[in-house]
Amino acid sequence: MRSYETIIIVRPGASSEDELNGIIEKFTGIVKEHGGTIAKIDKWGLKKLAYVIKKEQQGSYVLYAYECVPAGVAEMERQLRIDDRVLKYLTVKPDAETEAVEAAAPETTEAEA
Repeated sequence: MRSYETIIIVRPGASSEDELNGIIEKFTGIVKEHGGTIAKIDKWGLKKLAYVIKKEQQGSYVLYAYECVPAGVAEMERQLRIDDRVLKYLTVKPDAETEAVEAAAPETTEAEA
C-alpha cells in the first residue's frame, strides 16, 4: 500500500461539527473498505479562501493522511467529485524523502517557539 494525503475544503454551511464529522466518517469508510488505514485526520477549521470557489469565500479544511491501494484513492476522489458539500480537494503522494525528514526532525516545544 502507498501513503497518500488528501486535503478537502468543505462548504461553510456544512461546517457544523456533526455534519463535518459525518463527511469525515464517510471518506474514512471508503479508505477502510479498500483495506486502507488512516494515519491521521486534521481539522484545520474554517478559513478564508484565497479566491472565491463556487460562490463561497470561506471553507473548512480537513487533512487526511492514510495508506491505501490506488483503487481506494480513485473511489474516494470519485465520491469527493459528486459530493456537493465539498468545494475542492487535492490528493498527493508524499515522497519518502520528505516523510523521513519530517520523522527525524525534532519537535519544538512552546518555550522554544
